[in-house]
Amino acid sequence: MLLTLSASLGVTLFLSACGGGDAGDSGFGNRGGSSGLAGSGNSKEEEIDSDTVVDAAVQAAALSEDELSAALAAADLDGEMALAGPSGLITDLGGEVTTRAAWALVGAQMKIAADSAGTMFGMQKTQSTPNMKWPGVRVQADPGGSLGEAFGAGWLGGSLFNAFFVDSAIKDYSSGKSSSDTSKSTTQDVTATALLSDTLITLDATANFNLAGLTAIIKTRSKIPCPDVTGLMTINSYLDVTGKAGNSFQNARFSFELIVEVDDDAQLTGRNQLKSSTKTHTENYKNGYDVTDASADVSVTEFADGNFGDGKGTYKGMTNDEATRWMNAGLMSGTLYRKQLLPNLQKMLDAGRCVAITVEPSAGPMNLDPFTNVDLLTKPRAKSSNSGVTTGGTVQAKFKSNAGGSIAELGEKVPADATFHYISPLDSNSETVTFEARSKRGTGKLDYTLTTSAHAD
Repeated sequence: MLLTLSASLGVTLFLSACGGGDAGDSGFGNRGGSSGLAGSGNSKEEEIDSDTVVDAAVQAAALSEDELSAALAAADLDGEMALAGPSGLITDLGGEVTTRAAWALVGAQMKIAADSAGTMFGMQKTQSTPNMKWPGVRVQADPGGSLGEAFGAGWLGGSLFNAFFVDSAIKDYSSGKSSSDTSKSTTQDVTATALLSDTLITLDATANFNLAGLTAIIKTRSKIPCPDVTGLMTINSYLDVTGKAGNSFQNARFSFELIVEVDDDAQLTGRNQLKSSTKTHTENYKNGYDVTDASADVSVTEFADGNFGDGKGTYKGMTNDEATRWMNAGLMSGTLYRKQLLPNLQKMLDAGRCVAITVEPSAGPMNLDPFTNVDLLTKPRAKSSNSGVTTGGTVQAKFKSNAGGSIAELGEKVPADATFHYISPLDSNSETVTFEARSKRGTGKLDYTLTTSAHAD
């Protein structure tokens, strides 16, 4: 996906795996788009059983990234084919076999483009061959094609932003790069960018393919902000996949909201909530009317102890069985993205860019008399807020360079706003104190210089 390396391009297209069918069936079956997931069910909103949502989340969380990727790969192609019937894509491309082959070719090209983009970042991970015991992975019977076909199609989906690209973007963020240093990678078919500011990382990717009569457009976006005043990071992401041929149009959009909790020491608590919304739409311009519109929305909370609860789900425009499959697709996709994102979020929190620190000295800080007592009032403020209210948490002071001065609270975490008691050295010199603020708003760092002169002004 965006500079893909670990799993594939966008959030996952369609999975079903965990919750429907056995290890030899993705849950969509080989219906080739003639039925299922076409939005043929109820037009009113229905609820998904809470236990069903929680069970699906538990099963998804138990899988490794490679297992999730393999399961998703086997379902991506079936998901597109499920929409290809009502959209008319199968008719315009000349049948199920040619349509399936076209989508599989897009998947294979996505993998090639993704590998090429990843190489530009100097990081690449080759995905292993699927284990046939993994959920959702199967050899498809004719006219479905081979395992290689199904696996290749998985590069349409997989993870919203692969682990290496996220890691690369946050590494740049941690080194202080900003929008003027935007990370960008472009191949013939894929463009991927990372826009960096102190308070927000925005990841974007667009892939355009015209293969075997099929025009496929894949777009993704993810916005990763600093924590808000309550200590929550709300990460909004989406994957949008469109297929067009002749008079046919089909689209599936997966929207994700991952909310993670940060404590007063700028550490992830382990508690997070994943919300997934799936919307599908098909049209046939020749007929001049919309064929289908459907949606499925779910949310589930992972607690700090690793257990899941608070499962909620609704669906509209589809049957209960179809909703269950879309629910699994969303949860599996979101789970893979969460696995790849969470380890990097702590790096973002520790980068020192979410919080600004100002220091109000009682004297100086330049040209102090030797052995002068100075109170250093440090005031951390969230950069994403103009309220001027303290972030809370703590501030710690350490010498970056020391020439004989001292700080009474050196190395201690003092509650913010924090006052440190500094004594200048006996001789003329300069020294620098590094202040680090930590709170539910993230971290801030400041190097603060004080000078001492025997002939102070």
